[in-house]
Amino acid sequence: MKASPEELVEAMEGKLSLEDRFLLDQSLEEYQMYQELIEKLTDEIQHYIEKEFP
Repeated sequence: MKASPEELVEAMEGKLSLEDRFLLDQSLEEYQMYQELIEKLTDEIQHYIEKEFP
């Protein structure tokens, strides 16, 4: 069973300290940064393949 983001926030209400929330926020930002980097790298690889192997 998968929960929506809203359901997760509701379930964690009162169970996470401010420090925990801060660390989760930092982790989310880091995850999003890596997702962007992976997307850029994937694009670069695709362009290289298209150029070198038409």
